[in-house]
Amino acid sequence: MKKRINRLAFAVITLLLLCGCRVFTGAGGVDTGMGVDVKGRSYNSYDLVPVGDRITYTIDISTEEGRRNLNGLSLNEAKRLAETEAIRKYNCDRLIDPRFDFLKKGKRILRITVDGRPGNYRTKETYDAKTRQEIDINVRH
Repeated sequence: MKKRINRLAFAVITLLLLCGCRVFTGAGGVDTGMGVDVKGRSYNSYDLVPVGDRITYTIDISTEEGRRNLNGLSLNEAKRLAETEAIRKYNCDRLIDPRFDFLKKGKRILRITVDGRPGNYRTKETYDAKTRQEIDINVRH
């Protein structure tokens, strides 16, 4: 009988401690320290600058590599793959305004094409956004 009372008292104390603990009620409030500016200002030190004309990249199952790469992919995965491969081929950081065209047969993707404008990130110190020209900065040590 005494063991039962001790176990019951231990269970009640443990339950009260767990319920009173603030860990389960949240992670310290809603302020994460990251603000969002609704006016569209960027607080980072990089700008995405378009370079060159629009490019096009296609992955097609008519090639062995295309068949292997598109096998079993969903449409979103195929879009991400086409964009990544285009970025690698044209040696840019991102595609600006990417547009996708695809051909499907059932759930199988036969061809996906992405076109967009290549863009590279430039630091604000070396790029004049108003004139879209590189600024030559001589760094002296």
